[in-house]
Order: sequence, then structure tokens, then C-alpha cells
Amino acid sequence: MTIVDRYLLSVFLKTFLICFASFFGLFLVIDGTGNADEISAIAASDGLSAAIFDRYYPQCAARFNELAGVFILVAAIFSISLLQRNREVTAIEAAGISKMRIFKVVFVAASIIIVMTIVSREVLIPKVGDRLTMDWQEWTEWKTSLAPTKTFDEKIDYKTGVAFSGACLLLSKDGISEPQVRIPSELEAGFEKVKAESAYFEVAEEGKPAGFRFHKVSFPKGMHELNSVESEGGETIVYTPQDFEWLHNNQCFIATELNAKKLLVSADAKYKSTPELIVDLKAPKKRKADELAVELHSRFLKPVMDFTLLLLGLPLVIRKLEKNIVSGVLAGVGVIVLFLLLELTCHSLGATGIIASPALSAWLPLLILFPVSLIFMRDLSR
Repeated sequence: MTIVDRYLLSVFLKTFLICFASFFGLFLVIDGTGNADEISAIAASDGLSAAIFDRYYPQCAARFNELAGVFILVAAIFSISLLQRNREVTAIEAAGISKMRIFKVVFVAASIIIVMTIVSREVLIPKVGDRLTMDWQEWTEWKTSLAPTKTFDEKIDYKTGVAFSGACLLLSKDGISEPQVRIPSELEAGFEKVKAESAYFEVAEEGKPAGFRFHKVSFPKGMHELNSVESEGGETIVYTPQDFEWLHNNQCFIATELNAKKLLVSADAKYKSTPELIVDLKAPKKRKADELAVELHSRFLKPVMDFTLLLLGLPLVIRKLEKNIVSGVLAGVGVIVLFLLLELTCHSLGATGIIASPALSAWLPLLILFPVSLIFMRDLSR
């Protein structure tokens, strides 16, 4: 690595860190100021540092994953602006070094940052997805109350087709208040749904899978007289006292891998890992299939899209910077806005079914912008 490479890498990384820290610091100040009472309540029990760290490091990971491509381009713009202002680009070119060679280190650094976003998305964010779905009131209850609750939309276990709903989730107890479960008709259970006063998740044990034990079942009547329900593959889905002695007469057990936290975050696909999305998409009882497919395709394409944004914006900004720094910065902002609008529009059209193919809606921004970015980069290399 040459002296020029080390210098430009240092400028780029410092600018990237400053941009991200400034953005997230501003977000933290605004959000923290508006929720000072909640922070004080949590700090009284867990301490101030824990109250801030536990709440905001998942937010930091999520924002980093979503906006890394934008900050890469912003960092590149400011780095080039600094070099251009000091006439260093002209001096470097006078030494026989091309623009492409100058910015090679920027492309390498950008690639490393993009790889970090992949690791964050697949490893860190799925572990803290439940925190990202809570507002401040729910988060305060989670940290200070013995029985925090949260309402949730109906969630289908794609593996079995069983749909879970209820009054609210009992997060600290890993349960559901007033649970209702819809049983798929193809399971031939003899009843369409199960209602109970409460249900609590139990981990898998020898001879019993993971699932919810339902207490004080109110529907169907006479649960202790009904037979258990099996899937087409022969796996027991609904366990009844008729066949299993470890259940009382007013209880039943429904096998599922979805505990209370998974029921909480499952409605938002962006907080799932890629393997979980693939399982959901392959399941025969999937809902919102178009939305899941768009999310999956766009997730595979996001590293390429982030890099495309850099390839698209950098040549245009350099041209503008040679004339005027302000016009160069404005050109960069315009590229970012148009890029995000095109991506959001195509994904929305695919998720709602207006574009028939979810894959096409995810690939369309890349098919439009990548050739343009290659033309811009070719002009830059001349």
C-alpha cells in the first residue's frame, strides 16, 4: 500500500465514522430527549449505561445495515472534496497516477464495510429483533415490569399451517393471554380453532417437542375427549389429554418452534436471518409470499446495490467537484435520493403484486442503474 493509498484510506474511514457517528448521535439525542422519562425509569432499576446501551445498540446495528451504502458514498464525496479543495488530486495526477488508481483504496474499504453489514444482518440483528419491534413504552415495561405485554398480529407457523393470535403476548413469561389458534382444514382435526385463557411456551424435552401448553381451554368443549391431530407426515401437531397423560382435562398442547419473541418479530421479515426467510418462503402455508420473496431477493442484492450506488455517484460527483464543490455535493445528494426512491418504488410494486414477479421487482433497480454506473466509471477512467 502506497503513501497515497494510506492517506486516502485514512481520510475515507475517518469521514465514514464521523458521518455515521454524527447521524446516530443526532438520532440518539432526539430520541433520548423525547423519551427522558422512560430512560429515567429504566436507569433507576438497571443503571443509566445499561438503559442506553441495551436500547440503542440494536438500533445502531439496524441503521448501520440500512444506511451503510449511503454513508459510503457520503464519505467518498467528502474525501474527494477535501482532496479537490487542497488541489491534491491535480498533484497526484501530475505524478502519473490515474483517478481510478487513486480511488482503488476507496473501493476496497467500501467492500469491507459492505461485508460488515452482511455479518450484522445475519448474525446480530436476528438476535435483537424483538427489541427493534418495541416502542419506548413497551421497552420500559419489558425492563421494569414483571409481566410486560404487547399486542401482535396473527402469525402462521409456516411449518404446520397453524395460526396463532390472542389478546397480547406475555413477553417476560413467554406466553399468550387469551390465545386463539386456527387449525388448517386439511389436518382434519374435527375442530377449526382452539381458545383458552392462557398459553405458555415450553422447551422441547424427551418425548415432547417445543410448543405452547394451553390452560383452561374453552373451545372446543370436551378437549379431553378429542383425539390428537397429526400432520400429513405423521407428526403430532395438537396434543390432547385423550392420548397424553401429562396433560390435564382442560389443557392441550400445540407443537411449534415459535415462542413469544418469535411471534413478536415474525411479522417483520427484515429482522430475520436469510435462512429463516428461505424457510418461510418454502413453507406451504406462507402468507405475504410476494413480500417475503422481494425481501429475500433484495437481501441478496443489497451488497451489489450498495456498491452500485458508489459507482454511480462517485464519477458524477468528481466531475462536479472539478467545477464547484457545492454543485458536487448537491449532485451526490441527488444521486442518493433518486437511488433510494427507485429502489423503494420497485420493491413496493413487487410486494403488492403490481409487478407480477417479485424477483423482477428486486432486480429492476440493479438492471437500470448498474449499466449506467459502468458508463460513468468508463468515462472516469479515461
